[in-house]
Amino acid sequence: MLLTIHQPEHMPWLGFFHKMALADSYVLLDNVQFKVNNFQNRNRIVTRQGEALWLTVPVENKDHLETAIADMKIAPIVNWRKKYWGRIKDNYCKHPYFKTYAEELEALIMKDDNLLVNLNLALIDFFRKVLRIETPMVRASTLSAKGKATELLVNLCQEMKADRYLSGPDGRNYLELSRFDDAEILVEFHEFKHPDYGGLNFQPYLSTLDLVMNHGPESRRFIVTAN
Repeated sequence: MLLTIHQPEHMPWLGFFHKMALADSYVLLDNVQFKVNNFQNRNRIVTRQGEALWLTVPVENKDHLETAIADMKIAPIVNWRKKYWGRIKDNYCKHPYFKTYAEELEALIMKDDNLLVNLNLALIDFFRKVLRIETPMVRASTLSAKGKATELLVNLCQEMKADRYLSGPDGRNYLELSRFDDAEILVEFHEFKHPDYGGLNFQPYLSTLDLVMNHGPESRRFIVTAN
């Protein structure tokens, strides 16, 4: 069984879902430390002028160095959801599939929930539905595996009964591969060549939102056929 593990990013990019589609099971690593202003609470879209724009969810910075992703709270800033949705609407209202998904997306974003992970998971589920990815997902915080760094990843693989682990390409630089060898787990490294899917003001490495707004139900082919 091929397992991959990744933090529950906000509005993830295409490679996040490509790796998910390749795996037999997917663990959302929500029990590790939150990193402020990383991809856990922000991602990029494109403006009508063709420039990349960060969409950011404000989070409570107090004690963030000791806060797990699963426990990170959204900052109680007045009207941030309205402004956030306004940026999406202003920049994508002319895209072919904005009207198709606008009502559902707005409802997800405007839902009154103070946990960042719940918003991220709701958006991940939205993209999974559009991309027709059915890989089973489980949150690490619901499992019993403990440890840090490579130790935690190996323990998660063992608990999930995986004999293969799909790592991101940067894993070559930090994984202790001997730990996987000792556990008889084969490590593979994810490779993803970003497709040029065209559309309005195309730029690579944006949130998957940009792909979906341009191609709607056909977005899947740019994910599953990449590489």
